[in-house]
Amino acid sequence: MVNVALLLDQIIATPLRSMVEAQQESANATVEFLTSLIDENGKPKGIELAYEQTVFDPERGAVSEKNRVKIPLLTLVPVPYLSIDEAEIDFSAKIVATSKQQKGKFVPLYAVYAPKAETKTDLNGELNIKIKVKRTEIPEGIARMITVLSNSITVGEG
Repeated sequence: MVNVALLLDQIIATPLRSMVEAQQESANATVEFLTSLIDENGKPKGIELAYEQTVFDPERGAVSEKNRVKIPLLTLVPVPYLSIDEAEIDFSAKIVATSKQQKGKFVPLYAVYAPKAETKTDLNGELNIKIKVKRTEIPEGIARMITVLSNSITVGEG
């Protein structure tokens, strides 16, 4: 296996960039989920339930009424809104080259992933990443949309 020296900032930035891209994918999945709950006319998809309810009528006594309720799906299911809560990146790198510093510029450091082990001859890199994902609070816009849809639940005879 050939170990290629990379700029140290590339070694550090690549896992961070990957986490940002994962956040973007998560956000896109949330948008796709929300879009799937809207029909081609822009109206929220929902379910309609028919049920019977016994009510008391002073003239007739207990009476069974047929009713229907329309409930938007978005008010029934949790919105998949995840984010990276915490990330821990742990790696060792062996500096293998440097460049001369030009006035006012940083010195580029070239490194290869190095093992955490005590041996100095083995250059098999090791990168450990721990990521904690949590369900974050729903953004205000989605919360308001759910409130509006909750208020649109209708009950009617039928």
